[in-house]
Amino acid sequence: MKKFFTLIALVALSITSFAQTTPNRLIVTMKNGDVTVYNIADVDSLSFDLVEGAVVATPEFNSYEWDGDNGIVTVGVTLSDAAQKYRIAIIDAGSDAETALASAPLIETAGDIECILPNAVPGESYTIATIAYDKYGIAGEITTATFVVPEKSVSTPALSIAIPASFNDCWVQRVMFNGVKVAEVCKEYIKEFDDNRVVVYPCDENGLAILTKGVSASDGGTVVWDEEANTVTYTAGNSTALSTVYLVDGEIVTNAPESAEPTTVEADLLVDKRGSEEQVYQIVKIGTQYWLAENLRTAKWVDGTDIPQYKSTQSAEWTANTTGACHVYADDNDYIAIFGLLYNGYCIANAEMLAPEGWEVPSQTQWAALRTYGGPTANNFKSDTDYSWNLGKEGTNVTGFNVWAAGLYSPATGDADDGADAWYWSTTPYEDPLSSTPTFQMVRFNQTSKNMVRYTTSGHNYTFGHSVRCIRKK
Repeated sequence: MKKFFTLIALVALSITSFAQTTPNRLIVTMKNGDVTVYNIADVDSLSFDLVEGAVVATPEFNSYEWDGDNGIVTVGVTLSDAAQKYRIAIIDAGSDAETALASAPLIETAGDIECILPNAVPGESYTIATIAYDKYGIAGEITTATFVVPEKSVSTPALSIAIPASFNDCWVQRVMFNGVKVAEVCKEYIKEFDDNRVVVYPCDENGLAILTKGVSASDGGTVVWDEEANTVTYTAGNSTALSTVYLVDGEIVTNAPESAEPTTVEADLLVDKRGSEEQVYQIVKIGTQYWLAENLRTAKWVDGTDIPQYKSTQSAEWTANTTGACHVYADDNDYIAIFGLLYNGYCIANAEMLAPEGWEVPSQTQWAALRTYGGPTANNFKSDTDYSWNLGKEGTNVTGFNVWAAGLYSPATGDADDGADAWYWSTTPYEDPLSSTPTFQMVRFNQTSKNMVRYTTSGHNYTFGHSVRCIRKK
């Protein structure tokens, strides 16, 4: 009897031991070390499946469209037979595709899809990354395609340009639309007529007039400049003077389109700020050159530091100066507005610090080009304002260059020749063969001389004070 009860006890113990060691958890360990645990009581069945083919979504760049600072990228996505869903992301250089895709939404439909690329950079390359999933949600490999963001193309509606009734404030007027200079209106000298015409030019993306596309508001004719030769082909039109022209697809036209947005036309003035000083100058176009229509009158270098300034009685200090100096004619500040300042030769030796940014003191070659196109006749350049010259010798100022007889200064003569002469420095050097003294070649307008005179074989030494007229850099 004792043996029987002992055997029953062993069987019961064995059953109890077996029940406690039966698995009640399904543990799945991935190759990357990730572990997922399931309760067997929740598992209905286990099975294995063979997914045929690669699980892949293949992206192909189709097109790009700007939308403000963002881009709309159209991508064609092809899914493999085994792929059911996919994610897509656009990333820039250096970004991690896997991280970007992890937060992208799941998409079920293949074919064309539009993606937004915020704050796109023109000319930069971007990567389109995709990852596909099979019917069980298992991811395949990441695939990519690249594209380059195109430059922005700004579409501008047809614009209307009202021709100014007066150019007294400036011979060059800028045409503005939404804060951008889109065209230019110039009252300019046309040598063929020995007179001036009002001409309208479209501007490029840098705000510079396209001189081969001019249209005359005086008669509707075309104005085409050869910038290399500084010559013009003017084809007269058959219109009366136009009050409005239009900018359509980058061209100036005289016929009104169905609709046009208005523009703002304003004086194109040079605002020259140097430290606490601000000077504002009118601009004039003569041939293919753009000149200041006024003499330079700054008393500061472009870095804002002062140019030494001397009075008529300080001839010794003026003579001793070797760094650049300026002078007010007759020490009368009322002259500054019309005469500008007189500068010694050391200022011209340091001309890059004297001229406004984007402008320069002209060489003798640039003066020669002005004389060739504007004609040698001094009257074409001399001011027509009363008393700008002595003895009723004012010019016609048909070019708009507006020369006043500002005279000169030298230690020997002091202030001299106002009303009779205008002397201008060039940056072209000249060395006197007798004294070996360095000088600069000059240009002179005289009250009785018929022509503009260019001094190419002589020059005044650095102690002379002459006017400066600046030309825009090309």
